[in-house]
Parts: sequence; structure tokens; C-alpha cells
Amino acid sequence: MARRLVLTFFNQLKVGQLTLTENGETRVLGKNTEIQASLTVCDDRFYSKLLLGGSIGAGEAYIEGWWTSEDVTAVIELFAANLKIIDKLEAVMSYVDRPVRWLINLAKRNTRGRAKANIEAHYDLGNELYTRFLDPTMLYSAAIYPRHDATLHEASLNKLKVICESLALSKDDHLLEIGTGWGALAVYAAENYGCQVTTTTLSEEQYDYTQRLISQKGLADKITLLKKDYRDLDGHYEKIVSIEMIEAVGHEYFVEYFKKCNSLLKPNGKLLIQSILIDHSRYEQYRRGEDFIQKYIFPGGALPSDQLIEDITQKHTQLRSRSRLYFGYDYARTLADWRKNFNKNWHAIRDFGYDERFKRMWNFYFHYCEGGFWQDRIDVAHFVFEKES
Repeated sequence: MARRLVLTFFNQLKVGQLTLTENGETRVLGKNTEIQASLTVCDDRFYSKLLLGGSIGAGEAYIEGWWTSEDVTAVIELFAANLKIIDKLEAVMSYVDRPVRWLINLAKRNTRGRAKANIEAHYDLGNELYTRFLDPTMLYSAAIYPRHDATLHEASLNKLKVICESLALSKDDHLLEIGTGWGALAVYAAENYGCQVTTTTLSEEQYDYTQRLISQKGLADKITLLKKDYRDLDGHYEKIVSIEMIEAVGHEYFVEYFKKCNSLLKPNGKLLIQSILIDHSRYEQYRRGEDFIQKYIFPGGALPSDQLIEDITQKHTQLRSRSRLYFGYDYARTLADWRKNFNKNWHAIRDFGYDERFKRMWNFYFHYCEGGFWQDRIDVAHFVFEKES
């Protein structure tokens, strides 16, 4: 039954074609050739997993090795381009586990106590893992490619420059960074603009790494490293920056997050937020569910929409929008570069104790996000705000 239902839905594809192979036989599903994707079913359990689990089921089946593809990103793009059909497929059985998913999401809410655990679940997997697929800056966020042939490292450095220029950073500023990462922006700002930087993280691994980096660079007099929840920060700053940290805040805390940024920022000060975004028309549906990324990669995570950010800042803060820069396709390129590095260095990653299931999980994560960006189902942007005096 599951196989028949899934194939019926696949046959309704409006955009693109899926070449499906199972038991040595191949069939072409869909009528449009705009996107070409191929999928090989290795185990019949793939169908029931997809029917019952949607994107989570597709990811879990891939992790188990129940399906494969020469280009998983193309498969994701095909599904993303046919969201109405995929939504209908997920709706067939979604009512069965919706209450369970709601309870799981409730348990992962980013309260003060839970936020640290959610951060550690992803960022404390070990610095050795991240050094094997990130560029030397250790930036784990969308890069901005200055040229079509630019390397990931060049794009990461360019992104840092764009951020600092967007903030009009100067040596007279005290910059607050909410979400340290591995210290790239704090070091770049201190070295290139001579400003004071205060930066905070909840990750033990990132804290230790950044502490060593600050010491190695001789920047202890310029950078103050904290291990604090953003809700516990105090002081007043000329500039605030937060790079892809808002996704870890959670829907219930978005208002509190922007109110906190507002209270920390001096009058006429500037705030730059880099955020991954979900389309506003799908936001309510998205926030009530759980997808592969929320379950396996970023527990407690939630993407805002650009309209939601605008509404919150207008209604609850003195922050007024000054500019926006969207660069979703650059994120797709960033993810592709991370995936290539990850697989090129898999032998070294495996030696740290990670198995083949872990490899497939991370590959699906990279493909899943990359396909979403290429098809404009998710985006990323810089929001620059100024606090009214």
C-alpha cells in the first residue's frame, strides 16, 4: 500500500522528472524535464518510511541505506519544487504522529536550562570534526562569494568584511557578538578595525577553542570571551552582531531575543543579524511541525521569516530596518563546498570514531539544505537595524 501511494504521488509531479530504479527496473515519473533527478530504492521499507515520516522519513531511510542517488541535491530540489504534492503526501499520515512531534518539540524548547543542551548537541561533537570540512576561518555559516570562481575561504573572509562594513565598524566601537562560533568574527573585527569586542557562546568546545585563538593572536586586551546565555548579558554597546544564532532561539523566544538586543544597544547603534529564513507563507505550518534538521542536526532550532522579524522589531523594539542583503544561492554553494570537504576528509573523520550512518546523516543534511536554497524554499539574509534615539 505504501509503495502504491508514494508512486501515485510521484506520478503527479508538476515540475521535473524522477527516474526511479528498483529491483533492476527503471521508470520515469513526472511529465516535465525542468529538473532531472534519479533515485534508486535499495529496500522496500523506503516507501513506508517516506509516507509516514515525510522529510524526516526520507532522511532516516537515506541514513539506513534504503535509497541512494547519484545526486541527492537534485532529488531534494525536485521535491522542493513540488511542495504542494509533497505536502499532500505528508498529510496522508501526519495526523498519526502529530501529537508525538508536538510533545518532542515542547521538550526541546530553548529555556535557559535547555538552550545549553541544544547547543552542545550539535556544536560539541568535537572541533576535530568541524576542522575537516570548514575553511581555515572556522566559520560555520553562509559565506558570500565575491566571484564565481572564489574559494570557500575567500568567500568566508569576504562575508566578514561585508558584515563589518555594513555595521560601519570603527576603533571607537564596542562590538557585542551574540554567538561566538569559533571566534572568526571577533578576531577579524579586533585585528582589522581595532574595536573592542565582547563575544558569548554556550558551547564548551567553541569557548575553549576561541580562548586559545585569542591568546595565540595576542588579543586578550581587545576581546572579552563570555560563556553566557544571551538573556543574561548586560551593558550597552555601539554595535551588535549575531551570525546565524537566531535559529537556535526558538519561536517562543523571538520577541524576548529582539527586546534583549534592543536593551543592549545604545541609541543610534547598529545591529546586524544574519539569519536563515523560511518563507512567511509556510511559517505557521513549519513551526508546528518537525523536520529532519530539527530532529537530527539542530534540536530546538526554528527558522524565522523576514516578515516575522520585521513585525517583531516594529512592534516590540526601537530597532528600525536600514538594509537587507539576501544571499541564499551563496549558502547553497557554501553547503556544497562543506560537503565536498567532508567527504574528501572522511577517512580522517572516521578515525575520530564516526561511523557510516553518521556520514550518511551529514551528507543528507548538506544535500537537504543545499536543495532548499537552490529552490528558494529557504533563504539567508543580513538584516541591519538602527536603534532610534
